[in-house]
Parts: sequence; C-alpha cells; structure tokens
Amino acid sequence: MQYVGNLGDWGPAQRMFEPTAFRRTAASAALCFALFASLVPPAFAAPPASKKAEPVRIEGYTGEAMEPFVSRDGRFLFFNTRNDPGSNTNIHFAEATDSGFTYRGVLFGTISYDLDAVPTMAANKRFCFVSPREYRRTRVSVWCGAFDGTKVNNAVPQDGLATDRLGRLIFDVELSADGRTMIYAEGTYSGSDVPDDADLYVAQPTPTGFTRTPDANARLTKVNSSSLEYAPALSEDGLELFFTRPTGIWPFTQPKIYRAIRGGPDQPFGKPEQLNIDGWVEGPSLAPDGTLYFHRRVEGRFQIWRQGR
Repeated sequence: MQYVGNLGDWGPAQRMFEPTAFRRTAASAALCFALFASLVPPAFAAPPASKKAEPVRIEGYTGEAMEPFVSRDGRFLFFNTRNDPGSNTNIHFAEATDSGFTYRGVLFGTISYDLDAVPTMAANKRFCFVSPREYRRTRVSVWCGAFDGTKVNNAVPQDGLATDRLGRLIFDVELSADGRTMIYAEGTYSGSDVPDDADLYVAQPTPTGFTRTPDANARLTKVNSSSLEYAPALSEDGLELFFTRPTGIWPFTQPKIYRAIRGGPDQPFGKPEQLNIDGWVEGPSLAPDGTLYFHRRVEGRFQIWRQGR
C-alpha cells in the first residue's frame, strides 16, 4: 500500500523553491505561514498521570471503552466499545487537550457490520485494527490503512496474515513506533468466547502488506507460556513489551498486565513480570511520557484507566 505521493514530481512546487523564485516569495511565504499558524489550534499531548491508577476522562463520551491506544505523539486516544458477542463494537477516538481528552466520534474508515476493534498506529500514521468482516471467506482478520487526523483511508485486509484454518484467529495487533514490526496475538477458538490457546507472534511489512515472520518469533520465547498471552503493547524504542495474561487459580482467575524487557531491538525479550495493578485489567498501551493506559472492569462496565511510572 502506498501512503505518500510521488516526491520526484514536484511540478509548480519545485519551481517555487528555485533560488530566484525563493527570493521573491520568501517574505510572502513567511507571512502566509504565520497567518496559517494563527488559525490552526495547537496540538496537545495527553497530560501526565499520577503514579496511582486513575480513570481517564473523555469529555463528551459516557459509554464503555476498551482496548486503548495512545498515538506515538500523544495527541490521540483510540479505543473500541464493549466487544461482547452481539455487541455493535466500533472504534472511536478522542483528541488530547490541555486538560484531558475530548471525544471526536466513531472512527470512519474502520466501520463495518461486524466487530471492529483493537486500534494501533505507527508514528507515520499507518493504522491497523482487527475486523473479522471477511474472515469466513479469507481467514484474514487484520486490516491496515492510513490515518489522516479525522479518519482512516484505504483500509485493506492483510492477506499475508491469513490463518491456516477456520477457528484460528488473529485477535490483537500492535505496531511498533517505526512501523517495521507488528506483534499480534493469535489463538484457537472452538466455541467459547475465550480462546483455547493464545500466544504472541511477529509480522513485518512488505510491499503488499504485513506478513508473518517465523524466524523472529524466537524473540518471544520467554514471553509465551501455556497460559494465554494477548493484547501486546510496545514502548517507542521497542525495548519494553506489555501484554495481558490470565493469572490466578480458577475460578478466581483475572487478567493481569505483564512487562518484559530486552537490551536491543534484535534481542529476545526476557522473562516477564506482573505489574502491580489491582483488579480486572487488560489491553495496555504506552503513552510517549511513559504513562500506561489500559482498560479495567469496574462494576461490570469497562473503562479506560492510566497510571504513571
């Protein structure tokens, strides 16, 4: 998929930057830039959080919210509504202000009649999410497009991530900040809402979309276990991996968030450690300032929370 135009064909823009033309237009260009800057509202990043877990307030939104993702510049918060069977699950987004977040609505370009969830985005605005809208026909559940600040454009299925059989499903995705790596959760479903198994795997981009990278899965050997691993999140430098794993003895099992680290981008992640966050918590995402966002079940409803580090 192509995300930028042909930079070799500037046309009139190229002539404007020739030396003689530049001298003639420099003053007017500076004036135009100053005028434009005065009309554009400032872009904010999410304000810092305390080291005690706190709910995230989204002005103008009162529904349930799950699977948060904070953009790499901290300007946008993406999330999906409740993903229970039969729910009309959609991706929504909010924009950071000087005091919190303001709701901007359903994210157009991702909407279908099926579940649309688990948003993630690289720094270059490449946007991916999970939607089984064509899964029964293609066994593909991952879609990617380009976010332009208000919507996602040209979202297409990632055919290189098709599963080998029906019942096998990719249900969580995370893009690295540089867009060169995707970590996804894949599991086997046999009738229950909860997968029989789930582990994390690695994919990388190609000219035709993301494709599986089996050789890179060795970096996750110490992360995957006989339990379920899902909802991955990467730090901006790619050296921290957060994910969710059910913990405890049945019937008192609860999902908990874990963290694994590594010394370099080509090294394997070490043994993960559970974070000390109370309650039913899932779906981590790391903001640029290191704040951890996640969703928590509170009295049967899902809310987005955050905690500084």
